[in-house]
Parts: sequence; structure tokens; C-alpha cells
Amino acid sequence: MFDAAMTPTRRTMLLTMAGVPVLVTACAQTTEDGGSDGGSSGGGGGALTIGTTDKVTALDPAAAYDNGSSTVWTQCYAYLMNTSVGSEDGVPEPDLAETAEFTSDNVYTVTLKEGLTFANGNELTSEDVKHTFDRQLEIADHNGPSSLLGNLEKVEAVDELTVEFHLKEP
Repeated sequence: MFDAAMTPTRRTMLLTMAGVPVLVTACAQTTEDGGSDGGSSGGGGGALTIGTTDKVTALDPAAAYDNGSSTVWTQCYAYLMNTSVGSEDGVPEPDLAETAEFTSDNVYTVTLKEGLTFANGNELTSEDVKHTFDRQLEIADHNGPSSLLGNLEKVEAVDELTVEFHLKEP
């Protein structure tokens, strides 16, 4: 995945962006009738128990990049792009993103889906996505995924729903 100079390739950057969670707790999408997508009928509430033999090192995605922590995050945080369970080709698909594509050699543009909200009802915007990536780079935890963002020059919130990832190299 790395070239001879050990700089991330275009594909690595794409997959990294797909795998780095956006720090939006319970950013749930609902159906048009206001219900949730899936689930079972029942009283609701209660506890969700997840079993793992992996160590959970941190609940903050900027502070860890391990299987145990990731198992918990996938239940709490949404991603710009994600790989569907059972996907045979492993190609990332939009999650919070409506679209995600290279718009030039060094710019990866993501347009968010409309109507995304945090658990408290506040709207999710491109500024929130920018903050998430800027925060990861600022924290630069040696256990976290910031080392995967070495080719990221800057993140720019273009408008309410559009965020651009400017790369140092294609």
C-alpha cells in the first residue's frame, strides 16, 4: 500500500478516509416515517452487550487504532465511508457520505447526505468533519490513526455539506 518513499498512495488515502470514524456519537439515519433502519420490535431501551477477546484501549477514535476499540466504535460512531458486512470485494461504500471521489489529483471531495444529525438533534455539517480530522492530527496519539494521515495537507469545509481533503501528493 505504500510506494518506495513510504508515502501513502491514493488508494491508501481513500481507504484511510473510509476507515477513520467521524466523531459523531449516535449519528443515526432514520427512515422517512421517523423510525430506525432495522432492529426488532420490542420494548426498546436496555443494554447492548458486545463480546470481544480483544483489549479495548480507548473509546476515543483519535486515541487508538485497534480491533477491540474498533468493535465498540462501530456501535457508536458513523463513518464517511464503510465496508458493508459480508462485502465480497471490500470496496468502501458511502455511510455519512452521499458521494466521495477525487475531483483532482490532490483533492478528495466528500459530499455529506442531507439531514444527518447528532443524537441531540444538532445538524452534522462539513465543519464537524473538518474538526474531526484536524483534531486527530492535533492529538497525534501514537496509538491512534493520525499516522495514517501523513499525506493529508489540509481539510477544508467548502459549504455545509461538502468537505475537501487536500493531499500533499497524488
